[in-house]
This record gives sequence, structure tokens and C-alpha cells, in this order.
Amino acid sequence: MTVNVTMLPTSLPEGYPHDERTQRYEDTQGAQYTYVLHASGALIIYKRADGVHDVEVVYGPSAWESVQGDAGSIR
Repeated sequence: MTVNVTMLPTSLPEGYPHDERTQRYEDTQGAQYTYVLHASGALIIYKRADGVHDVEVVYGPSAWESVQGDAGSIR
């Protein structure tokens, strides 16, 4: 499943279009995305490809507003 992260407007550059705040990490045949919410409030997006689970991106707690998709677990 695709992971969608809606960013807080204050975390985006000035003039960034409000209707484009959602960052999408879309699954493909070769890769799947999951997310984990760390106890600190950081949001970690993982990409799984070829059996390997790598961190794709980490958003600090003051950068993101909401997340939807497949929740994973900390390894």
C-alpha cells in the first residue's frame, strides 16, 4: 500500500502550494513502503525491495501532520 504523508505548512518552503502538501510513496512491483512512528514523534518511511528494508526518509515531529498507509514495526 502506498504511504501518504501530509506535511505541516510551516515545514514547507514559502509559497509551496497548499494543495500539494502530501508526499506519496507508492508501491511498485519491486518495492513496498511502510511507516513507523517513533516514540520521539519522528515518522520513519521504510522501503522494502529485494528483501531488504531500508530507511527512505525520516520526518521530524514538527514536519508532518498526518500519515496513511501500511504501518510497520521497528525491527
